[in-house]
Amino acid sequence: MKQIAVLATNNSISSDLFGLLDFFEYCNVLWQYQQKQQAKPLLHCYLVSPDGKPLLLKQGVSLAVQPHRWQEADAIILPPAYAYNRAQLAAIAQSSSGYFAELQQAAANGKLIAANCTGTFILAASGLLSHKNATSSWFFKDVFQSLYPDVHLQLNKLLVQDGNLLTAGATTSNVNLCLALTEQLVGEAFARQIAKVMLTDPNRSSQIPYMDLSIGQQHNDALVKQIQTHLVKQLAEPFALEALAGQFHLSKRTLLRRFKVALKDTPLNYLQRLRVEHAKRLLETTNQPIEQIVLQVGYEDVSSFRKLFIAYTEFTPSQYRHKFTQEGPINCCPE
Repeated sequence: MKQIAVLATNNSISSDLFGLLDFFEYCNVLWQYQQKQQAKPLLHCYLVSPDGKPLLLKQGVSLAVQPHRWQEADAIILPPAYAYNRAQLAAIAQSSSGYFAELQQAAANGKLIAANCTGTFILAASGLLSHKNATSSWFFKDVFQSLYPDVHLQLNKLLVQDGNLLTAGATTSNVNLCLALTEQLVGEAFARQIAKVMLTDPNRSSQIPYMDLSIGQQHNDALVKQIQTHLVKQLAEPFALEALAGQFHLSKRTLLRRFKVALKDTPLNYLQRLRVEHAKRLLETTNQPIEQIVLQVGYEDVSSFRKLFIAYTEFTPSQYRHKFTQEGPINCCPE
């Protein structure tokens, strides 16, 4: 029986902890069903706390932990914790720091080490991701890159494995992370079976189609914020850098410099992101022809916009509409 240790803290997100425990228990149920109840469980997933005492989560839930030697587990998971701004993300690893020395040794011994969402910040703080390929929540990309610049971040990917280290993106990517661990601990065939039972796409590999391109880096440059608002209102208008700079009484050089400092981008690239994001919303919520949508976001040539759209989303506009279209209001409980 393979052992999976979850290195939790009182700040861990409860749904992630229960999700991990439940996923690997589902694996055991499927395995025993296939073996007609005669086989022992495949996997034992258990919670660990830094001090060995029960966990007390933010919701007031108390969870027992097990006194296993987690360093000897076959796989070790650092679950996400509550953190929503730079200060919290920078401090997120403090409550897990007691794990780090033995986590380093476990990694050196070839144990699988996994994390997703804000758990990747904890893994990066341990030093294990230094000069390694990894992914994380795309929403916090700027903070991650500033805190851990020596990590080779691959935010286009939903899940990244570098040696025995596995990282995944935000929230629901934890299911794909569990599938990857199941594949390596049990086998590909079984991982595909449990994916079908749980109605999970095992081939979901990219975060790009899910990114909201209109969400930019937080900054305090009031003038750049004014320009951003102006670009949103003038989405379909022709773009001219010199005219934009003149409208806000700036030189082109100053405009480019301030945009670069505030958003790590150029005004044109920022406008392109806004246009693609608006096109995505129209594709999701209307039946307008592609040609009409292209005009509304400032392009006349469908072919050139199609290339831009693919570069930002990895889908053609038609493919994106097919995947994300909303056919009327969401109805979770149809009669």
